[in-house]
Formats: sequence, C-alpha cells, structure tokens
Amino acid sequence: MTQINLVYPVILKQTSLIVLSVLMLIAACKKDNDSSPIVPPKDDTLRVTVTNGYGGGVYQAGDTVHVFSSLYGDAQLFDHWAGADASLLNSATEWHTWFIMPNRSVSLNGTLKSVPTLQLNYRQIKGRDRMKPVFYSFPTAAKGVVYLLHGTGGNANVLVGNYEWQQLMKDLLSNGFGVIVTEAEESTTGVDANGDGKIRWAFLPADSNLNVDFANIKAITDTLIQRGTLDAGLPRYSLGMSAGGFFSAALAYTYNYKASIQFCAQGSDNLMTKTTIPTMFCMASNDQNPEVGAAGNAEAYANATNLQARSVCSKYLLLPRCPIFPDRFARSGDIAPSVSDSVFRELQQQGYIDARGNFVRDVDSLKSLVATNPPNLPFMNSLSALQKSYIFQQINQCMAAHSMTCDFDRAVLAFLNDPCH
Repeated sequence: MTQINLVYPVILKQTSLIVLSVLMLIAACKKDNDSSPIVPPKDDTLRVTVTNGYGGGVYQAGDTVHVFSSLYGDAQLFDHWAGADASLLNSATEWHTWFIMPNRSVSLNGTLKSVPTLQLNYRQIKGRDRMKPVFYSFPTAAKGVVYLLHGTGGNANVLVGNYEWQQLMKDLLSNGFGVIVTEAEESTTGVDANGDGKIRWAFLPADSNLNVDFANIKAITDTLIQRGTLDAGLPRYSLGMSAGGFFSAALAYTYNYKASIQFCAQGSDNLMTKTTIPTMFCMASNDQNPEVGAAGNAEAYANATNLQARSVCSKYLLLPRCPIFPDRFARSGDIAPSVSDSVFRELQQQGYIDARGNFVRDVDSLKSLVATNPPNLPFMNSLSALQKSYIFQQINQCMAAHSMTCDFDRAVLAFLNDPCH
C-alpha cells in the first residue's frame, strides 16, 4: 500500500494450401535473372515483447496495443519506455500508453526511477468562516504550486488517500511543483448550501468575497504565506477532477492563475468563452456521468479548439478504453499480485473479462453479483470492502469511465511547464 507520511504541527492462419501452391508455382516459373522480390505470405500474428511491464502478446497489424509499466513502490515512479520501438508510442513517458501495431514485431522496455516517498504536511487552517483541513508539500526551490481539487462527494482526506492522486502528487513534487489540498465548504459542513442536490464546490457566484470556496482558497493561501511556508511569488495553477475540474477553471480565472487542468470536466460555456487562462482538458472516452458524457467530451474538444482560435493555449486529451492485465489490482500494494491474478481469472471465468483482457460487461452488474456473495467468486469475496472498491475503480479506469487516473501525469507536467508548447 502506498504510504503517505502526514507531518503534523508538532510533529494505473493457417495459410491455404491452394494459395501456397500457387505462390510456389509462380516462383518456380520466374527466370533466374528476374530480380523482382518474392513477397512471402503475410503473417497475421506478430509479437509484442514488453520487458518490465505488461501488454506483451500476439497481435495483428493495425491492432491498438496497450502497454503498462511493471508494478512499482512508494519511492518509485515510472520513468520512460526504452528501445527503438518507443517511437511508435502515443507517449514514451506515461506508465500506460498505446500504439498501432505495425507489420512487424515490437519490443519495449519499461524503466523506473527513484523519487522521495510522498510526504504531506497537515494543518487545520482558518478559512472565511471556519477551520479547514489542508494538506500541503513544497519541494526545495519550488517553481510553482498546484491546488488539487476533489470531485463531487469528495473531500481532502479522500483525495490524499486515492492512489491515482498520490501518483500525480509524487510526479508534481519530483518535478518541482508544490501541492495544496483542501476541500469544498459543503464537504466540511456536510450541508448542500446551494440546494443543487450535491456536496461539492460552489462555482457561483464568481466573486472572491461572496463565494465561500474562493474565499477559503485565498484565506488558506494568505495564511501559508504569512507563516513563511509558501513563497508569495510562486506561480499558481489549479487541477481538479469532475466538479473539481469545473471549479479549477473558475478558480484559475478568478485569481488569474498560470494554467488550469480539468479531468472529466468540460468547463462552463460562459467561462470558456471569456477566459484567457491556458486550459487543459483530460477526458475519458467512455464517460457516463450525466453532467459530462459523450456530449461533455465533445464540448471540451470544442472549448479547447475555440480557446486556441482566440490564441489561448489549450490542450485536449481523450483516454481510450484499455485491457486489464492480471496484476492490475495489485497496483496500490493493498492486494497481493497473486490475489489480483486469481480475481482476474475468476472474472474471466464468469464472462466479465474476455481473452484479450477487456472488461466486457457492466460494472454495476458485477457489484450486484459480488454483493450477493456467490461461491463462484471466492477470491473477490475474500477481500475487504476497501479492496473491492479499489478493484471497481481500476475496472472503471480501464473502461475509460468517469474516474481520476494518473495516465496523463506526464502530459500534465508538460502543460504546467509550458502550456503553449
């Protein structure tokens, strides 16, 4: 399990024989001085070899092939994919990436790097109206600070305890960016103050005094500066998931941050038509959230295009569905690889995962099946509620559903370092 050290105040054919005979006959009839090459029968199986990673196997030319890093520990991150074939990849620096299979075999080697174990300071800091939970960390000679914003129903503790967010924070800190995590006012109070039926950030009014969430961010920032913890001159950025993504865009606009990044959030129409803040959209191709979905993905793409047309730097990324590899559920360290493999096999046997590793049924139907405790899922039902929840999260990520993922972490770093590159 990824450990976070919290510092307190005191403290991812067979070839027809007929065709073969014809080819042999044609070859035999050619003259000795005929230099035309003889094209051999086309293989329909080509091998992908992945060292220190997953995704190897036999494919056909034109297939989309997904590759994944080997598992790594608390003091490690994925570094890059090595080898001449790395040029085929959608990204040679992401722990999970993909490529279109050429008409030849491919070899890839995943490499890891050592990084400091994630350490976050924790304080209760006064917001506008009440004390707020705040997690933060700033590397030596930080080059910027990123506010990380949870989604609907989330809070600060849930965010810092999430494996995908942890990998992002490790990447940010090792690249020189500080991080600050707090939570929506509604998350702290448990009260749906604006009556929208959700516990989440307040996007409106777009006023730094009247909007308590904007005011809280300012109060927390000012306190950290006054205490000498945060350099007032550091460039500021915001990054959020879902409702936190919508709030990220509004926060960056209100306080004129250097850039905003939105996961599974297209941004409000009104804001996107007038913001001049560089904005990155990290969307999921199978997003089923009623406030995003396919329409939201299309809107995010249109927003990115329109921002670029107004000479505002913007980037749009869309995560595709990917297969599940047997050790996928062991990524966080809470589930042993052998148990992950056993869960994978029994899900295959029950028809939830096909021969290519693709999850082919509905996650809710699996949740219902697990809830009835069927005897044909012994490994799944031997797990704790938290372990089962993690498996469902990983399946959702592989299905490119509405879910936070660290699959775009290096693209995020590149955008923060140079939004216009």
